[in-house]
Amino acid sequence: DIPSFIAKVAEEDFEGAYQVLSASSALPAVCGRVCPQETQCEGKCVRGIKGESVGIGRLERFVADWHREHNNTAPTVPEANGHKVAIIGAGPSGLTAAGDLAKLGYKVTVYEALHLAGGVLVYGIPEFRLPKAIVQNEIEGLQAMGVDIETNMVIGKVLTIDELMHDYGYEAVYVASGAGLP
Repeated sequence: DIPSFIAKVAEEDFEGAYQVLSASSALPAVCGRVCPQETQCEGKCVRGIKGESVGIGRLERFVADWHREHNNTAPTVPEANGHKVAIIGAGPSGLTAAGDLAKLGYKVTVYEALHLAGGVLVYGIPEFRLPKAIVQNEIEGLQAMGVDIETNMVIGKVLTIDELMHDYGYEAVYVASGAGLP
């Protein structure tokens, strides 16, 4: 909800702006740094017709950083809906799905093959473009909402999808294995 987000920033209600942002983005501090806003949001901004478009990426980054530096309250854990979902892969897709499902009350476990969650955010984007501490903070926010992350879990070797479904009681498995291999 970009209009509401910008209105909150204009009112200097940065926490309110963060809440608007996080309602539709599981990783706002990441998106404010690495999403291609120049071609997507800013490139389509109607203000750009007569001048400079709104720097939505810079606003998003500022608000997420402000929240990280000023807010000490834990995120609200939604009421559980009684359903379990497993996610294979803790990259941007898996983490986003985990955040969206957690907000809806699902019990989510993310299984990551490597020793750190984050996928390309950790292993593919250089530190100067996306600091690892920012990624870790976003992951901790998901964990505070109830998302479990298990690393060093190679699904297919340690556990199979059938075992996740039948032995562990997951009702769905989202495969977000990433683009590490062609």
